[in-house]
Amino acid sequence: MDLITSKDNLKIKYVRSLSSKKFRDQENSYVVEGIKFVREAITEKANIKFVLFSESALDKNEAKAMENELKKVNADVIACTDIVFDAVSDTINAQGVLAVIKKNDTDDIKLLKNFNFAVMCDRIQDPGNLGTIIRTADAFGPAAVIMNKGCVDQYNPKVVRASAGAIFRGNFIHGDDEEIIRGLYEQGFKIYSTVVESDFTFDDIEKSDKICVVIGNEGQGVSREIIEASHMNITIKMSGRAESLNASIAAGISIYEIRKKLL
Repeated sequence: MDLITSKDNLKIKYVRSLSSKKFRDQENSYVVEGIKFVREAITEKANIKFVLFSESALDKNEAKAMENELKKVNADVIACTDIVFDAVSDTINAQGVLAVIKKNDTDDIKLLKNFNFAVMCDRIQDPGNLGTIIRTADAFGPAAVIMNKGCVDQYNPKVVRASAGAIFRGNFIHGDDEEIIRGLYEQGFKIYSTVVESDFTFDDIEKSDKICVVIGNEGQGVSREIIEASHMNITIKMSGRAESLNASIAAGISIYEIRKKLL
């Protein structure tokens, strides 16, 4: 294969442009980096547009084996010099392989009909938190992950890494609050918002056919509008002295506890 030696190559410029949310939205694509993530993308049959290898990575057995796997799924394979690869890499210790992949999300709230469990992220801003929530929802799924307009982009490189591969399996739905709440009601979901102060805990939740748990913004919590539209607002009772929990930790506990309430 030909070796790209210039940072001004159109493919290299394309990869670099995907660091911008605007361009990711325009191209409906995002980047994953690292041997483990690219291999998982292959395993999960993600829609891979092309894979970029650094020159030194191609000399390693693991990368050579992956190259053969990519040929089997008819994915384009491109090589570049190490210097060029470093110019587009988002990680400090790059492994010399990245893939450009088509997104897997929708704005169709009607897809909720395919699920009995949903996790709504209300203006989650920290990429690590959102990625961890996506990973946890995947672990205790199948679940729809709903994001309103205040959330960080789920295809932000830090979100992708924190999801630990769950980004390929996720069922993502986007919308504004009114549309999301209406869709949840129409599909028969019970909505439980997690809040700092409440008289209710997980023990007060009755078993249901369909449940949505809402995880709020790191600083402001769940919005007043969503709280008022919820069937119940619950809190995690803590015996220690900490005043609050990290959003992703609170989400993990809530997802685990509430998932058990499904019939």
